[in-house]
Parts: sequence; C-alpha cells; structure tokens
Amino acid sequence: MENTASPSPAAAGLRETLEEQRATAHDQIAAAWQLHVTRLEEQIAAGWKDHVEHVIEERFREATARVEDAFAREMELRVSELRRRLWRDFGDRFNHLLRRVRRSTAGAEMHASLLDAAGAFCRRAAIIAVDGPVLRCDGSRDFADDSGGQLADTVIPLASAPALVSAVEGASAVLAVRTAEELSEQLAAFLGEDPDKKAGIFPVVVRGKTVGLLCAASADAEPDAGGLELLTMLAGLTLECQAPAPGGPVVAPPAGEAAIPERILRIASSEPDWSLIPEADRQFHLRSQRFARARVAEMRLYKSAKVRAGRAQGDLYAALRDEIEGARETYRRDFLTPCESMPDYLHMELVRTLANNDAASLGPSYPGPLV
Repeated sequence: MENTASPSPAAAGLRETLEEQRATAHDQIAAAWQLHVTRLEEQIAAGWKDHVEHVIEERFREATARVEDAFAREMELRVSELRRRLWRDFGDRFNHLLRRVRRSTAGAEMHASLLDAAGAFCRRAAIIAVDGPVLRCDGSRDFADDSGGQLADTVIPLASAPALVSAVEGASAVLAVRTAEELSEQLAAFLGEDPDKKAGIFPVVVRGKTVGLLCAASADAEPDAGGLELLTMLAGLTLECQAPAPGGPVVAPPAGEAAIPERILRIASSEPDWSLIPEADRQFHLRSQRFARARVAEMRLYKSAKVRAGRAQGDLYAALRDEIEGARETYRRDFLTPCESMPDYLHMELVRTLANNDAASLGPSYPGPLV
C-alpha cells in the first residue's frame, strides 16, 4: 500500500502565497487594461468630437459665406431697382414742380408755386418778399400738418434778422441757427426756435439783386439745401426772363418809405461806392467782402451760444475774442496788407450782422476797425 505524504505546512503556505500573488497580478493586469481602454476611449471620444466640431464649423462657415453672397447679390439687385424707381419717380415729380415754377408769373403766383415745390425738401417753409429795407412774408406752409402757417402778410424788420440780411446782401444761400436773434421772432417761432438746429435761407436773385427769400426748416436735420437752392435759382431765372430790360421807367418808392431811418437803409445795401475804388482792385474788394460775410456767418452758426451770451451781456468781443481776433489777423494779412484801397469790411460785417448794427454791443474791449 502506497503512502502519500501530505505537504508540509511551509510548502502549503508558499503555494497559497503564490496563488494570492497570481490572483493579484491578474486583477492588476485587468485593472490596467481597463484603465488603458478607458483612456483610449476618452481620447478617441475627444478626438472624434473635435473632428466633428471642426467639420461642422467648416461646413457652416462655407454655407454662411454662400448665403451671405447670395443675399448680397439679391439685395444689390433689389436696391438697384428701387433706386432706379425712386429716381424715376423723383425726377417726374421734380420736373413737374420745375415746370410749374417756370410757368409762373411774377408776384403771388410765383411765390405760391415756389412754396408748394419746397414741400419736397423741408417740413416748413416761408416765402419772403424783399422790398427795399422791408421784408414781407407772402406765404408760409407747414407741410407736416398740411396747413398754411401763420406768417402771411407779416412784416419783418430787416435789422431784426441778421441771417436774412446776409442772404439778401450776399445773394447766396445761408444756414443759420433757428433763434429769434438770427431769424427774427416771427420767423423763428414759425420754423421752430431751437439753437441746436438750423434753418436754410435761399435767395431768389434777379439780375444780381435779391428779390425774395425762401426760408425752410426740417424736423430733425437741416433742410435739403441742394433741392431748395435749385428751386430758387430757377425762380430767379424765370423772373429775370419776365422782367423788363434795364433802363425802364423808374418806379416811385411806396408811400412812407422816405420815413425809413437811414440806418436801416444802409443795412439793405452793403455795396461800396465803386467809383472811388480803382478798377484793378474791385474784384479783390468783392473777395474781401465775401470773406467777411463768411467768417461772421460761421461765428453766428457754429458759436451760437457765445453769440447769444455776448449779445445779452453787450460784450460780443469778450465772448468771441478768439474767433474775432483770428478773423482780424487773417483779414489784415490777406486783404489789408496787399491792397491800399481796402477798408475794414470785416469790422462793418461784425457791426451789421453780429452786433445787429449796434457797435456798442461789441463791448468796451473791442479794438475797433483795423483801418
């Protein structure tokens, strides 16, 4: 009978230890594999997401570019067509207005036609007849309310409206702040007094003389100066063609005009006595007058707060010292020095339109004329 020896305790313990280590090793290898697989899955998942996002972004960017390009082409076609239609409609309407103005005769018919035509370019308008030193409103319109306004037959003293004086004397369009100091109380109230907004004054000129003024204002921005100036130019040319040739009978002044103060009459005409000016200097004198009117108009337009303060305090020079001195220096250099016959037109303009013909309101520190 064969005897089987039982393993010794030491051998049994070693075998148990080896089994435990094997099991542990298997478990660790399985865990390591699982960890590796998990990390690979994370990397694959992350890489796939980035790739998909990149592809989507690229396709979306391409699709967006195509849509934007197609939209831009479509909009360009539609805008072009709309522009052609608007220009055609505007041209038809404007031609109708111009034909109406051109067919009008002098007086009330011309003024009514000009006033109606102005509605395409502004919200409110008034037509002012210039009769020597007298400004008379021949009609006004509020196109927003389709009403006739309240200025008909209103007489505006010329001295109370420096901006209108500038337009009359310069025979050119003027932009002025909408205040009573610049436009007169009556006209400023009708156009909507606002020191931050501007009104346009467009003269009707016949043979170099201003016979009327179209005064206009819009709700928010400036009135459409181009269209309004074109209307008044056409009105002037039409009246010029209808007017009798120079040298006709002299018309007596209206009754009572002889009683108008000479100071006001001087305001109505700033022309120098050309017979006293050498013929070679006359164009230079005209340039200097235009310079003076422009610089003073800029002060009234762009420094309106200072102008109001200076007039209220009776010291315009103190309020506008930098602007006045800058204009004086330029006038001295560019006009007085090169021309011996040149008077100080700048001083005359400062007194006439900035100071409303009251030289004292320039202030005690004003240095006076340059010559």
